[in-house]
Amino acid sequence: MLKVDLRSNEKYYLDGRFFLITKGKVITKDILASGKIISNENCLREGELIGNFFNISSNSNLKLPEIDIEVEALEETTLEEFKFSKKEILNNTIFEKMLSQLIKKSIIKFLYQLYDSKGYILAILKLYANSNNEIPKKEISYENFNISKSQFYLIYSKLKKEKYVTEDKNIIKLDIEKINEYLNHLELDGYSRKD
Repeated sequence: MLKVDLRSNEKYYLDGRFFLITKGKVITKDILASGKIISNENCLREGELIGNFFNISSNSNLKLPEIDIEVEALEETTLEEFKFSKKEILNNTIFEKMLSQLIKKSIIKFLYQLYDSKGYILAILKLYANSNNEIPKKEISYENFNISKSQFYLIYSKLKKEKYVTEDKNIIKLDIEKINEYLNHLELDGYSRKD
């Protein structure tokens, strides 16, 4: 098992692995393939795990960009590689559901920094959609999106007008091809917020 000792202010890239902090504390940054950096606001301490937990998600409806995690030691720190089986996690129904909810909560914060407002709402709608790309209307409210009520309804009405979403009785239907095309266009532009 890999063991990494870091001096204060030294940086290390996780390269897709997971580590247990056995000594010290660190801050992390998510680095996208486009070069965009998303800093995490809290430090992690001894006994905590670090890694790209989005890779564990079983939600295949939402494609996230490739992410590398950079760790910066805030003091003398020791990391020990932590290996686990994704299959074992996903076979434990309760643990998988709990982990899925935590990942979904983190993804929502991550997507806000990643996309413009329109892309953010489209990505969250994809996250909530079932395998038929449908969402019960009662499950969607501006409160799901961590933006103001007026901003949500302004953008949502544009999405309906542009036929990204349609409403049929109590169901919201997503034009998944059109949504993917828009999100892919944002990816090609380097995932930058434009609003």
